[in-house]
Amino acid sequence: MNEQVLTQLTAAAWPWLVLVLCAQFVAGRLGLTTRGWQPLVVSGAIAAVLLLVPVSGLSVARRIAGISTNFSITFTGILAVMAWERAFARSVFTERDWRTGWGFGAIGGLALYPMALGLGSVDPYEWGWQFSPLFVVVGVLTAWLLWKGYRFGLLLVIAAAAFHLRLLESTNYWDYLLDPIYVVVSIIAMSRRLMSRARDEIPLRREVP
Repeated sequence: MNEQVLTQLTAAAWPWLVLVLCAQFVAGRLGLTTRGWQPLVVSGAIAAVLLLVPVSGLSVARRIAGISTNFSITFTGILAVMAWERAFARSVFTERDWRTGWGFGAIGGLALYPMALGLGSVDPYEWGWQFSPLFVVVGVLTAWLLWKGYRFGLLLVIAAAAFHLRLLESTNYWDYLLDPIYVVVSIIAMSRRLMSRARDEIPLRREVP
């Protein structure tokens, strides 16, 4: 399997996973079971067929690749975890893994995109082209997460491996770690968690004499 085929398969992974999650959501709304291998295989097959549908001579997957950027390897992995956890009762990520995943996306995005768009004199996006502090920081963070037993750290290992194999069209390390959709979803998820925690603490404060 040559490099171009691997790149195309990687580019098709995220829309396929999004469609799988949509199929699982619709099945749940219709009262159909989403647990087990059979529903997962059916959802995956439906998603694959939809991506292969030709539109004006090109498949839906190729058209998506032509009009949108790839999701990061990290966010693609998170989507895969979501689909797996919906299909099987056993969780892949613990609560702390989800917090770490959303925190990584939110903090990383807030550190990258404002400055990359011109806020300040430093453009951290340039660090992704060659060996830089970015590689050291992410490497240390990955090692620490794995040492502490965070499974999210495995997604960072996969992202690093994908970067070295050039599985995305981009050759910038940032694009393997973060993407705008991942950042937005992470900020929303973190905000919801903070709001939920604040609501839970309000009754406790009222009970304190």
